[in-house]
Amino acid sequence: QAAVAAWACLVICTHGYQGVDVTNLASSWRNGLALCALIHRQKPELIDYDSLNEEDVAGNNQLAFDVAEREFGIQPVTTGKEMAADSQPDKLLMVLYLSKFYEAFRNSPASKGQLLPHRTTKILT
Repeated sequence: QAAVAAWACLVICTHGYQGVDVTNLASSWRNGLALCALIHRQKPELIDYDSLNEEDVAGNNQLAFDVAEREFGIQPVTTGKEMAADSQPDKLLMVLYLSKFYEAFRNSPASKGQLLPHRTTKILT
């Protein structure tokens, strides 16, 4: 779990995505922006990140689920509506889902870089 969280933060936290603050494996992913940022960081042409609305939890998540399935073969573990209905996503489901992104992206150039030490500590505790 810690490796997946640290990797996800490495990919998106250090790149200044508006509305994204990954501090855990549950509520940080609820509004869908972190998932969209994860995809955008790998292939910016797939998601117009600047057009996303932080309040559209169902839409953001469904967009990320649809793009991930279509472009990378990553099957969704829930729906955008279910993400919007829950106060926070199930941590184990998010670990499972993010692990699939890790497997798909871990060797890509966009996944390489420096992790800020304070972010690692915050996520891993």
